Amino acid sequence: MSISVPTLRGGSRLVFDAVEGLTTRVERMHEAIAAPPLPGLWGRPGAHGLIASSVYASIRGVNGLLRDIVDSGYGLVPHSIDDAGSRGAEIRAVSALNGAIGDYLEAEGNPLALPMTLRHDGRELVLDAPDMPRSLASPRLVVFMHGLGLSELSWQSPAAGIGNAMEEELGLCPLYLRYNTGRHISTNGQQLAELLNELCSRWPVPVESLSLVGHSMGGLVIRSACWYAEQAKMAWVSDLQRVVCLGSPHHGAPLEKAGHALDLALQRIPYAEPLLFGKQRSAGIKDLRHGNLLDEDWLGRDPDAPLPDNRVPVPLLPGVDYFFAAAAVGESRRDVSSTILGDLLVRLDSASGVHKDTLRSLNIDPERFRVFFRKHHFDLLSDLQVMQQLLDWLGDR
Repeated sequence: MSISVPTLRGGSRLVFDAVEGLTTRVERMHEAIAAPPLPGLWGRPGAHGLIASSVYASIRGVNGLLRDIVDSGYGLVPHSIDDAGSRGAEIRAVSALNGAIGDYLEAEGNPLALPMTLRHDGRELVLDAPDMPRSLASPRLVVFMHGLGLSELSWQSPAAGIGNAMEEELGLCPLYLRYNTGRHISTNGQQLAELLNELCSRWPVPVESLSLVGHSMGGLVIRSACWYAEQAKMAWVSDLQRVVCLGSPHHGAPLEKAGHALDLALQRIPYAEPLLFGKQRSAGIKDLRHGNLLDEDWLGRDPDAPLPDNRVPVPLLPGVDYFFAAAAVGESRRDVSSTILGDLLVRLDSASGVHKDTLRSLNIDPERFRVFFRKHHFDLLSDLQVMQQLLDWLGDR
C-alpha cells in the first residue's frame, strides 16, 4: 500500500518526538528511583550526576539532528503527488492518531494534524471554487460529523450508505465533515460554526434547510457550534431545521472518567508517575470526561486535576428539531446491562441528555429519543434500523 508524502513526513517527525519524549521519561524514572537525592558527582546534588545528565542530553541532541535532516529530505519531495483522501486505510489510521494526540500534532505543526474540511463524494469541497458542480445545487443540505478517532469514511460502510439513501429518498445533499478530534470540542465547535456560515453563504442556490447529524463526539461539536453561532448571530442558524445526535455523551463518557481516575491513583506512586502516558491523551478525549462544549469549561483549569463538573449549561436552540438516539447492549431498559453499560462507551442517561441538575438537563422530547437495544456504540453508524430512523426524522413524514 502506498503512503502519501505528508503522512510519511509527519510519521517520521512523530517517531523522533517519541524518542525524545521516551528519553526524558527514562531520565525522570532514573531520578525517581534514586530519590531521596544522593550526593552527586563533584558535589552536584541529583540522582544521576553530570555524567548521566550529559548522556541523556547527547541522545536528545543526536535525535534532534537526525529529525531535522530527515524532515529536510521530505521537504524536497513534491507534495503534488499526494492525495491522502483516496486512501481509506491511511486516512483511518491518521484519524485515529488525531483522536489520540491531535492537539499535540497541531501544536507541533505536524503534517499528520487533520484540517477541518467538508467533503462530498470522496473529495474535499472547496467552497470558494468558481466551478462548484451544479450537481450540488440541492437547496436542502445534511452534514454528517463523525466521532472521536474516526473519519467521514465511518458513514460510508456498505451496510449503511446513509448519505445515498437521503439523497435518493429525501432529496438531501449529503456532505461529510473531516476534522481533528484531538482538539478541544469548543475549538472544533467554533471552527465548524464559521465553516457552516461560509457553506450556506456560498452554496450555488439559496439554502432552504440545513440538517446536522453527529455521531458520539460529533454531536457535542454540533451543540458547541450552535452555541457559538447563536452568540455571534450567524446567518446559518436560521437555516438550521434538524439536529440528530447518535450516541453522544452529552454529560460525559465513563471510559474517560475511569482513565482519569486511574491516572490520579498512579500519580501517588513515585516510580509510576514518569510513565503516566495516559496524561498525554488529547484535549478532545479529556473534554469527554464531563462533555465540555465551551472554552470556559477548560480555560485556566488543569485538565488532569480532580475537578468537579463545572460546565457552563448549554441549552438546545429554540426553533430547531432535535432527535437523540442511543444504543444499549441489553435486551430492554429494564436490563441491568443497559442501565450500567449503555452502549459500552456511553450510558443511556448521558446519550439522552438527562441530568440531575435541571439547568444541564436537555429535556429532549421522549417522542424524539430512541434506544436501539442489543447494539453497541458503533452500530449506530451502520445499522439498518438506525438508518431508517434517520430517514424518518429528517424527512417530512
